[in-house]
Amino acid sequence: MAQIYYVYRVTPSREDVDYEKLKQVIKGKLEPKYPVKGIEEEEIGFGIKALKIHIVTPESDEYTSDEIENILSQIEDIGGIELEYFTRVSF
Repeated sequence: MAQIYYVYRVTPSREDVDYEKLKQVIKGKLEPKYPVKGIEEEEIGFGIKALKIHIVTPESDEYTSDEIENILSQIEDIGGIELEYFTRVSF
């Protein structure tokens, strides 16, 4: 069965965010329905970082990018959400 691979780029809503805590909150909100395969930090500047979230889901109407974005938008410390990349993959 094919799967969908997503990469989301999220930016914090404030400068003094605890990135490790934010990563745990993101994983806690998305999983188990949306398994997080990894979260990378990307330096933006002046100590501010973006987080790149890697998610792989089954290809199904039950799993949508709209739902992922809705979940992420409800996290207090997230100020911006961008779907940077997605593709269909087969294993």
